[in-house]
Amino acid sequence: MHPILILTGRNDLTADAVVEELVKRGEYVVRYDTADFPTASRLAVSLTGDGWTGTLTGSRAVPLESVKSVWWRRPNEFRTPDDWPGHARALAVSEARSGLLGVLGSLPVRWINHPSRDAAANYKPVQLAVAARSGLDVPRSVITSDPEHARTFVGDDTVVYKGLGGGVLGPGGKRQFLPVTLVSASDMDGGVTGTAHLFQERVDKAYEVRLTVIGDRMFPVAIHAGSEAAQLDWRSDYQSLTYEPVGMPPEVEEGVRRLMDELGLFFGALDFAVTPDGRWVFFEVNPNGQWHWLAVKAGIPLVEAMADALQGET
Repeated sequence: MHPILILTGRNDLTADAVVEELVKRGEYVVRYDTADFPTASRLAVSLTGDGWTGTLTGSRAVPLESVKSVWWRRPNEFRTPDDWPGHARALAVSEARSGLLGVLGSLPVRWINHPSRDAAANYKPVQLAVAARSGLDVPRSVITSDPEHARTFVGDDTVVYKGLGGGVLGPGGKRQFLPVTLVSASDMDGGVTGTAHLFQERVDKAYEVRLTVIGDRMFPVAIHAGSEAAQLDWRSDYQSLTYEPVGMPPEVEEGVRRLMDELGLFFGALDFAVTPDGRWVFFEVNPNGQWHWLAVKAGIPLVEAMADALQGET
């Protein structure tokens, strides 16, 4: 059989749903967490004229040359023995990442998404530049560490300050993000010189859209905010949100296809605001964004679409 390899942690409800669907279809699915390497799994491969052949062994042995597709879902960090010295652990993790991900990444199969593409597309400045080139409507934006540059951009308006990255791991391993914040010129003091900052014009919203792209299929869902906090950033108040499938303008669909093609992404979770006059304004694409809650709340077949993609049917 040709296994479908899903790289994720043990506590992943989204992966659970897709695995259940694939097993129901008769597929052989292997779920693997990179945190198991090298302490609880083994890699044994040899280079041939067709690439690397051999096995990745965790709870089950996977002949790598027989893999059908790989879903780079939410794998955890590589883990080494706790009693090793810190420098030895850091070196072992670096070698594990280069070795295991290098071997897996060389497999000539469908990746959703390939980790190198995922990592490159996570840079928000790259996304915004590609989106603008792709013909999508992007907010006026600056990235700056210069207070005067920031004050000139803001002028007499109130603008939005957003984090550029995906947050950091805080106490207890919980990921911490910079909140979306409204700022004015008076806020642009010397602290701006401390790092790079993204400032964007504030966009009037009738509602927002989370667009889930899986291959050639697009699933736009309108997100209606029911509180002031959610109006600024819907992630801040999930309890106030309502959802419904929504149509998408053809020119936006064309721009999204160009964006995904240039970034080399098979999957993406894209965020848009729809203005009162009907403009779709692009905010970002998350190459590995969450989506299962949308399948449940809006009743759209995202689990089935991901299973189709991993089977190679789209």
